[in-house]
Amino acid sequence: MITNQIHLQILKNISQLKTDCSSDYQWPKNYLGTDKIYHGFSTGQIIDLAKKIIKENNLDEKQTIDLLNSLYQKGTTYTEIALAAFILSRSPPVLKKFDPKNLDLWLNYICGWAENDVLCQSNFNSEIILSNWSEWKKIINQFVEDKNINKRRASLVLLTKSLSQSDDPRLSKLAFQNIEKLKSEKEILITKAVSWALRSLTKFHQKEVLDYLEKNKDTLPKIAYREAYTKATTGRKYNNSKKQK
Repeated sequence: MITNQIHLQILKNISQLKTDCSSDYQWPKNYLGTDKIYHGFSTGQIIDLAKKIIKENNLDEKQTIDLLNSLYQKGTTYTEIALAAFILSRSPPVLKKFDPKNLDLWLNYICGWAENDVLCQSNFNSEIILSNWSEWKKIINQFVEDKNINKRRASLVLLTKSLSQSDDPRLSKLAFQNIEKLKSEKEILITKAVSWALRSLTKFHQKEVLDYLEKNKDTLPKIAYREAYTKATTGRKYNNSKKQK
């Protein structure tokens, strides 16, 4: 049962939103990988709702975390999960003092790449992670060994933004370490995360990435090798010189 009053108000707000999508939401739901009710709202609509909630409630740090706890633990729709991430991204005081242990709870309630990435990749930059490195390193090392695939994906996705913003060796060392631990997995949630992490590394560590690809060509997921090699050598994810069939 939902007891957070702001969460209850959010549900009323959601019921008043309209979508231009067709009534058949199965394809986008499958594409996003979510296991929750999917309304078909645009990202813009969800962001506007996040701004409205923040403005109308003047949330402090504790109230924000309490609301996010409720949205993740009690939310039954993709909208609630995405909204939680957008509220966090628009709460600088919370992000500045963010305790990464919150993610250990929230990631228990997400499903699929979209729910994972809107939380883990979009919100945490190099300044946030490096300013509290010991705690972030601890939780990321915990995630890479977790039986929950969403946490294993997060162990790489949490680093992608920072890797493209900073050449700090602590970030690259941890990224290569976690890529090595996860490269043998076959699930697309992991293989695409391995690719993403390698591609992010190319900005400041191009030679290291190329060396790693050469040494691990036969053990990396094929898609990860292909996309990372193309990014490292051309600056693009895909080789646009080849005609797409």
